[in-house]
Order: sequence, then structure tokens, then C-alpha cells
Amino acid sequence: MRQTILAVLSLSTIAALLTGCGGDMVLLNSKGPVAEGQSNLMMTAIYLMLLVVIPSILMAVWFGWKYRASNKDADYKPTWAHSTTIEIVVWGIPVIIIAILAYLTWKGSHEYDPYRPIESEKAPLTVQVVAEQFKWIFIYPEQQIATVNEVRFPEQTPVNFQITSNFTMNSFFIPKLAGQVYAMAGMKTQLHMLADETGVYRGFSSNYSGYGFTQMRFKAHSVTEADFNNWVAAVKAGNGTTVNAEAVQKPVLDQAELAALKDGDRSKHQIEAMVKNAHTPEEKALAEEAERKGPFPTKPHPVTYYSSVEPNLFDGIIRTYMSNYHGDDHAAHGTANAAEHATASVEE
Repeated sequence: MRQTILAVLSLSTIAALLTGCGGDMVLLNSKGPVAEGQSNLMMTAIYLMLLVVIPSILMAVWFGWKYRASNKDADYKPTWAHSTTIEIVVWGIPVIIIAILAYLTWKGSHEYDPYRPIESEKAPLTVQVVAEQFKWIFIYPEQQIATVNEVRFPEQTPVNFQITSNFTMNSFFIPKLAGQVYAMAGMKTQLHMLADETGVYRGFSSNYSGYGFTQMRFKAHSVTEADFNNWVAAVKAGNGTTVNAEAVQKPVLDQAELAALKDGDRSKHQIEAMVKNAHTPEEKALAEEAERKGPFPTKPHPVTYYSSVEPNLFDGIIRTYMSNYHGDDHAAHGTANAAEHATASVEE
């Protein structure tokens, strides 16, 4: 028992020290109304549950001490079986707490729904997000620019993220500003967010999607409206590096550039083994494709700016994965059904 207590205390101390030495207490340090509301909801739930946890721990210690073998004054009741008072306490209090938690969960689920627009006097900024193979692509449809692994938006302005994936399922997450929302191929999810003040916030993928998913990190810059407009103008003019000297400036993001952005999803040793063991045409084709893509990344893709974007690129990515349902197959199926109905009408 003593060893267990010492182990728990040691781990708690280490966690506290690590947090104090550069840790990020995101839950207690939110910078937007959505994240703040979620934080308050979470802390309220924790406090309510502590109303059961703390008394239970104290009573467990007190009971052990009171009814120890050496305490001859403790009541000994071997035939005791039931207490209405105890039943009311151990069932009534948890039921009340669960009812309160259920109400808070219902209220919070609607109030902080990621699809719910944020009320503001300012018009929202729309940003289309694409989870690409081990990187994030941000398209600004109104400004007609795009970025990789960096997103900028004005402070105190609602941001409407429209999210999809050009890869496997992923999860878009900026902890200090909002909750996480999944990015899925062939689907469009949404996340409404607002930053209370200027700052640089950490964004990343919170869903495992392959060997390189740990490199899916980006920075979210909340800037003044003037700085945002200057940045947009610089990127459109091909001078985005004047704002971020570490970024790479490119002319246009189109389907060809999008295909070139894909990273490899195998390690160097796996690719070498595939090439060595490839005998059939199919195996050789897979090995050549793996060699062309290269190994999975070991560091995030550099921040990249695009002066222009191919029109409707975001919608085109979604349609690519929906072609089997709404493309030629769907049209042919609809034509066949129409012919069947027409034949049936003639026969009648």
C-alpha cells in the first residue's frame, strides 16, 4: 500500500513539474469562446464528479481507521444487513449528479455544436481545409489563395472551417480555440471558431492516419485585420515570404500540384524491400510508385503559399470520392430505372 501511494505521488509530482516546465495547460488556457465554453463544461463536470470521488476516498480511509482490529470501541454488528439512510445517500446523490451532468451535456452539445455559426457583427471568414497525406492544406475561396501547414485569420472574427480529406480519415484540432472535428474523404464537415486575441496557436492531427501523421502539425495565426489583409495581398502578389521568411511561395494550387504534394507512406527499408522482392508486373508497379513517392516524412512539410487556386478545387476533391455514388454509375443506374418505369407505364 505504501509503495502504491509513493508511486502515485511521484508520478503526480513529475507531471506537475513537466507541466510547469513548458507544458501546455490547454484546458485551463483557452483563447476563444468555443474552447472556453468547452473548458467550463469539462471543469464543471469534474467538480460535480469530485462530489462523489472525494467523500468516497475520505470515507474509505476513515472506515479503515475506525474499524481496524486494534480499535476495541468500534461497533461490531455481524448481523447488520440494511440501512435506508445509506441507500438514499449512495443512490440519491449519484442520481442527482448524473441528472445535472445529462442536462449540461445536452445544453453544451447544442451550444457548442461545431456546425453552429458564431454570432458576431463581423462577417465570417471561410477557410476550406483539406487533410492531405501528412500535411494540412488551407484554401481561402474568397481571397483565392491557399497555404500548406499554416492558417491565418483576423482576431475577433468568426472563422468557418469547411473540412474534408484527400487521404484517409483524419482529425482537425486547434485545442486553444475549438474542439476537434473529423476530416473524411468524400464528405464535408464544419467547424466554427473565433479567437479572442492575437497569437500563434498549435494545430495538429489528433487521429492516427499512418506513419507520417505525427508530422501533420501547423500553426494558426490570429492577427489584426490590417495584418491579415496585408498578408493576403502579399501572397496574391507572390511576396508571401516578406511576411514569413521561412515559407515557400508558389504560383498556383491546382490538381497537378495537389498530386505532387502527396508524401510516401512507407519507410525507406520497406521501399527497398519492395523493390528487391518485386517479381510480377503488379509488384514492380507498386514498387515504382513507392519509389516515386519516397519514404514517409520525418518532419513537417514547409509552410507554402499559393498566389492562386484552381476554381472549385475543394469541391472537386470531394467529388473525386463520390463519383461511384453520384457520377457515371449513378447516372447509368438512374437511366436504367427511368427506362424500367417507362416500360411499365407503356405495358399498363
